Amino acid sequence: MTTRIIASNINPLQRPGQQTALCYSIAQFLIIMLAIIPFSPAQAKPRTDFPLLNINAGETNILDNTGHSQRYGLEYRFKSFAGPYGFRLIPSVGAAASNNNAYFIYTDLRHDFYMNDQWLLTPSFGIGLFRNGDNFNLGDNKEFRSGIELAYRFDNDYRAGLALFHISNGGLSSRNPGTEVLVFSVSIPIK
Repeated sequence: MTTRIIASNINPLQRPGQQTALCYSIAQFLIIMLAIIPFSPAQAKPRTDFPLLNINAGETNILDNTGHSQRYGLEYRFKSFAGPYGFRLIPSVGAAASNNNAYFIYTDLRHDFYMNDQWLLTPSFGIGLFRNGDNFNLGDNKEFRSGIELAYRFDNDYRAGLALFHISNGGLSSRNPGTEVLVFSVSIPIK
């Protein structure tokens, strides 16, 4: 039995079921990365705490049937401070723009979970102001942002990572489509 693949000019994410498949693929990737990265906190070298300048680029609407757009961002991550339950919280401020004229200015809090000396898993949550773009309306100018980043820390303390974010107004308005954003980022230490 031969299987034929028919080429199509339709975006694969616009086909039924592809959004769910992409979510599962991203989740599988993160689970595999967590499984193959050895956890060794007892052998970890001393960690320095300094601000980071994060430069990122990616794509918006990765799970939507609407048009995708490129997104570029810049973020400043401050030094951490002592938070509840011994967590070191890292405040940050950032701005992002997309090629469909949408803009997002935000602030958030995050925490670096060191899986070993090089790999970090960083969840974050924040709030910001959003300006709708061409054919890109999130329903309100106040938007919440939650996300997770998997990053590799080099010996010189630079980081390269992949982050997935969800942006939504959390029901502040009757229109709340939300969007998912996938970005590649590079963080530069400011020593």
